[in-house]
Amino acid sequence: MSEYAKTALEILKLAPRYLVSLGIISALFVFTPDKTLKWFGVFDFAQHYRAWFAIAFIVTGVLFAVDRTIAVVGWIRHKEAVAKATKARLERLHRLTEDEKQILRFYFAKETKTNVLRIDDGVVQGLVAARIIYQSASMGHILDGFAHNISDFAWDYLHEHIELLDGTTDTYRTDKRRDLFDII
Repeated sequence: MSEYAKTALEILKLAPRYLVSLGIISALFVFTPDKTLKWFGVFDFAQHYRAWFAIAFIVTGVLFAVDRTIAVVGWIRHKEAVAKATKARLERLHRLTEDEKQILRFYFAKETKTNVLRIDDGVVQGLVAARIIYQSASMGHILDGFAHNISDFAWDYLHEHIELLDGTTDTYRTDKRRDLFDII
């Protein structure tokens, strides 16, 4: 690969802040009045390389515009993905099974954001997969389970729509075993 091609590829990799700087410098050499260029002592240099400065100005302008367009498109796609995920989570909260409601009722009955649940339970893992609850501790007990927190999104939404937790029972569920000393 020729040196010119390597240089061109390196220019394409420049960050936008460098492109703006290069574009401004190129624009100054192209658009500054001759009198000012003479005063700075760069008139002959600017005249000799004027075509290259113009090309650099156009190329940096185009590259900067493409970079900003990609950034805006990425931002829009991110917002769409967040909206889609939020909609899916809302729909999921409206389709809770009775077993899932029992787990979620615990959080509201005890006014806590943490419940101890077994990780080998399919209902628990379904709520985790739906991002309604999440495993908040990597250490737990094989029989009791692991700490699972309710997501802020689910906590806020279910506080506003507590009727979503109404079901065929009014019980709640935790997998934490009572200590022998709690009975005494």
